[in-house]
Amino acid sequence: MIRIKRFVCFLLVFIWLIGSLTMAYSQQASSQKFVYIKPQFENVMFWENGWISYLQGGKWGILSSSGNVLLKPQFDKIEPVVYDGPSIMGIEDKFYKDIFVVWQNGRAGFVDTSAKILVKPELDSLEVLNPWLNLYFCKQEGKYGFLNLDKKAYISPQFDKMYFVVVSSYNPIAKYPNPYIKCTLPNEDKKEFCLYALDLKDGVWQNSYLEYVLASKDGKCGAVDTFGNVFVDFKYNSFEEVLSDSKFTKAVQNMLANESKPATSLNKNETNKTSPDYISSEISGNKYFLVFQKATSKGYTQTKSKEYYDNVKNIGFTNFIAVCKNKKWGIVDINGKYVVKPQLDDIKELSEGKIAFKQNGKWGFMDKNFKVAIKPQFDKAENFSEGYAAVMKSNLWGYINSSGNFVIKPQYTQAGPFFAQMAAVATKDYVGLIDTKGSFVLKFSAKNSQYMFVDTETYRFRYAPDSVLNSSGYSIYKYTLNFPKFGYVVIDKKTKKVGLVLRGQGK
Repeated sequence: MIRIKRFVCFLLVFIWLIGSLTMAYSQQASSQKFVYIKPQFENVMFWENGWISYLQGGKWGILSSSGNVLLKPQFDKIEPVVYDGPSIMGIEDKFYKDIFVVWQNGRAGFVDTSAKILVKPELDSLEVLNPWLNLYFCKQEGKYGFLNLDKKAYISPQFDKMYFVVVSSYNPIAKYPNPYIKCTLPNEDKKEFCLYALDLKDGVWQNSYLEYVLASKDGKCGAVDTFGNVFVDFKYNSFEEVLSDSKFTKAVQNMLANESKPATSLNKNETNKTSPDYISSEISGNKYFLVFQKATSKGYTQTKSKEYYDNVKNIGFTNFIAVCKNKKWGIVDINGKYVVKPQLDDIKELSEGKIAFKQNGKWGFMDKNFKVAIKPQFDKAENFSEGYAAVMKSNLWGYINSSGNFVIKPQYTQAGPFFAQMAAVATKDYVGLIDTKGSFVLKFSAKNSQYMFVDTETYRFRYAPDSVLNSSGYSIYKYTLNFPKFGYVVIDKKTKKVGLVLRGQGK
């Protein structure tokens, strides 16, 4: 009897240990391909690298795309590293997708995409990001340092002052910021250049940067490279003396030699690409007119249609548009001619090579060449998503494939599109998520259900406000990059908590 008790105790401890070593917040859903994390977070956010950051108890932690805890809740904020390129200068945004800033008690640190803490949250401030040198300068207790974002090399704050080094052709009448020097190259042409120190706060415009940084330490001046290695010894009393060091003259020569190398020529088959022809519309009163933009040898021409329409719809093409005339929809091409005559009751946009349309009270699908692919036969129809389209027959929803055959028979009172191999549905008894075979991955009683299901893409755009991060960089990040399909957010409408249903195989 004692042995049996000991065995049971040992078994319970073993099970507890195994549970603690696995994902702390998840429980397996009905399908082995999915993981369910019950609603318990205040918020979640999604990242291009497959991360899910989650807010619990007022602190942010990080999960993998399959629900494993990478970092426990400990951060006040998690932000992407984004250079917001000034549009007035024609400079594009730049994203460092494998580095993130984390904040804790008002101090900043850095984490890489493997959830390794590169720099503990102990920095007083982040000063400036230079996208041409890929350096992010930081400050702590009045000292400067930087992180090389490309190579993940961290130079801890230890310098009293730091400057960029800019090279330009010397102009004797120009005024240069101090400190600067005139540099004459030791060659036949004896070209003259100006080397000057640029303050970090001014170093956000595109210039001819040398890949070195001026720095002062313990009352002496020198220079380091972008890895933090000493380039010019810290032995000078001024930055002019540092710039006058022969190593900088050599660096300018090397820069010019690299610039003189012929650029790679375009492939002979490449031609200048022009934007495609485009149809837009404008409204005057209650009338819609089409505007046709065409590329010609002399540039672009714009013409306005003489005919007007009751309504127009963009259906996923640049050179075709749907128009409504006398309550019937048709499709017009770039020349203003009908490719589908006004005979349709309604039409949706192109999705996965199919366009849903309604004719004589029934819905069917045409292909991208506007030929009927699936004859009108459904009471309602939604767009194709992941190879399936939700359609209604006899007041119940089911799913068809691209051939128009039912793969999940009509049985639902509500049905959403497939996303991450799951779809949100409802029956008279249950609400939940189904897999591609129609089996419930997760379900709750339909009676007074307090749960709502939102796919992670919709949640990213509509339910996670930028104010959570207070970061314009995150807004750019969120709208610009391609994110994986994580799964669904489960929202408890009573407690306002959120959970997740994820594809267990991850990104």
